[in-house]
Amino acid sequence: MDLQPKCSDTTILVVEDEDDVREFCVDALTDAEFTVESVSSGEAALAVLEHGHIDIVLSDLKMPGLDGLALLKLVKEKYGSIDVVMMTGQATVSTAVEAMRLGAYDYITKPLELDGLTSLLGRLVERRELILENRLLKGQVNTRSGPGGMLGDSPQMQELYRLVLKAAMKRHPVLILGESGTGKELVARAIHEQAPWKAEPFVPVDCSALAENLIESELFGHVRGAFTGASQDRAGLLSSAGSGSVFLDEIGELPVALQAKLLRALQEREFRPVGSNQRKELKARVMAATNRDIQAAVKGGTFREDLYYRLNVLTLKVPPLRNRQLDIPCLAKFFLARHREPQDLVQAVSPEAMDRLMDYAWPGNVRELENCMRRALAVSCGTLIEVADLPPELRSAHPASEQHDHSRLEELERKAIAESLQATGGHRLRAAKLLGMGKTTMYRKLKEYGLEKTR
Repeated sequence: MDLQPKCSDTTILVVEDEDDVREFCVDALTDAEFTVESVSSGEAALAVLEHGHIDIVLSDLKMPGLDGLALLKLVKEKYGSIDVVMMTGQATVSTAVEAMRLGAYDYITKPLELDGLTSLLGRLVERRELILENRLLKGQVNTRSGPGGMLGDSPQMQELYRLVLKAAMKRHPVLILGESGTGKELVARAIHEQAPWKAEPFVPVDCSALAENLIESELFGHVRGAFTGASQDRAGLLSSAGSGSVFLDEIGELPVALQAKLLRALQEREFRPVGSNQRKELKARVMAATNRDIQAAVKGGTFREDLYYRLNVLTLKVPPLRNRQLDIPCLAKFFLARHREPQDLVQAVSPEAMDRLMDYAWPGNVRELENCMRRALAVSCGTLIEVADLPPELRSAHPASEQHDHSRLEELERKAIAESLQATGGHRLRAAKLLGMGKTTMYRKLKEYGLEKTR
């Protein structure tokens, strides 16, 4: 997994009332490849923070109205994962030190120097990445799995774990894409369970299962008398989540008219129950998922482009099982343990049966693998799952040794190296680190498997 600091992944909010200083900060940080937003007051900063996509606040200490110290206190109270760096003149250094006691990461004195500013924020990005790495490693040591109970050690899953932990610290919308059966709801639950508000409700909504004539009421709620049968007020699912998370599964199935109302709710952070004149605040974090080609739906006019961009602040793509072959053994073992009953004799999968599992394309992904293990348990009479216990479509597959010129181990190793290079953007040293492989060994394997030119 690539855990090197990525400035482009970090959004900094510059809060400075002096135009020339604010412009200097924006230009310097943009040149350093940060994503930058800027405002001229503490009050305007709070409005930006409500959208939940800021990682670091760089704020002047002395400003009219809501000053830097007051802004710092509010940020630490409401957004604990956001780091704050203060800018101050020499005369107010003592106040800046007080700000650090209140939770600021550091301070920098004016007049600002380019190298000092970018160096300070670069160190902060490194610190944030190390905290993220430690959380991920701690979770793997304690559970031998990824966040939220997700399973898999493949490079694709390691990168997904990293994005889950990053997404968990913010309240901006998340769009989760993936084929049916890949575990999109599991990803959404993992994001919620790693968030500071994990004690708040997680409310999943299957948009494809909601009756079209009642879907607006289900989401936004209604008041008594709003329509025939509305005998009392009812809170919608967005309200039921409180300050937690709402997961809109199969959002591509929402009618276009309702997409417009959802867009307004996300933009304004408020909504109006059916039949009511009173608006309610949308406090929950919204996550959405679909197995459809959402960009094709936008072009075809069945999904609003503005809603797509509103949801697409951060997109997580859940890899299909055929692209994470290395995870099949641990998943099969997990599903056997989950569904094995006391009277079952089965303890493991035979090597021949595992070859068939590894060679299969898994159009139904992880869900299909789980069903396969349940079926095998039901028909097996021995201590091992054999080829004969598998569904017909897997029994007809040829063993790996008959399909490849290389041995199974060599083919898996080559695949693992290629996948790690893809996950790290072709960075060979990071790919070696991801695989726990030495630099010299990595270069030898690249040559051995014909991957030297892979970038």
